[in-house]
Amino acid sequence: MKLRYLGHAAFELVSERGAKIIFDPYESGAYDGALKYGQISGRYDLAVVSHDHADHSDPAVTSQAANVVDGPGTFDFEGVRVISRPTYHDESGGSERGGNLVSVVELDGMRVAHLGDLGHALGAKELAALGAVDVLLIPVGGHFTIDAAAAAGLVGEIGPGIVIPMHFKTDKVDFPIAPVDGFTEMMENVEVSGDSELTVTKSDIPETTKVVVLEPAL
Repeated sequence: MKLRYLGHAAFELVSERGAKIIFDPYESGAYDGALKYGQISGRYDLAVVSHDHADHSDPAVTSQAANVVDGPGTFDFEGVRVISRPTYHDESGGSERGGNLVSVVELDGMRVAHLGDLGHALGAKELAALGAVDVLLIPVGGHFTIDAAAAAGLVGEIGPGIVIPMHFKTDKVDFPIAPVDGFTEMMENVEVSGDSELTVTKSDIPETTKVVVLEPAL
């Protein structure tokens, strides 16, 4: 599996068989230009969307996808399984910012979890529903999502092999969120790759959790 960090909370996955999947494609220039990551282009076999805010769902991208998962359930697409579960975008049961999906994509013998704009801790039942995770894509910037400390605690509860932080402050987003450093300073076994891409096979998944910081591609 090839994983590419596009920016913000958007990731592109390409399976060994060539299936192209995108998580949370943002709308470039959204929020009066506050989101400055470049336009996402191309066609995808599958788009997985956590919620309909413009920094996580661009109709120009999702409308071109052969399949879209934007609601809870379990879905199968030619060797790729998606399991999406409802959570919230805040700590108030969605009353502030609405709902959010956490989704697990199963492909190439691995389970990749994208937590979207998760805004609260996960309970025992939610963690059990999430299941074992090989690669965890987790928001760390706070304000609109869980913050660095909550993210670090959740990593400890989930116990993934590889953690890739997302939804943090860069020079391409003017949101009041924190940079990635606050999260990485709390974690051990951190690699700042300097690249936007990571190729992973099941045999690459470490027994001890490793954090990999990717550079936004766009």
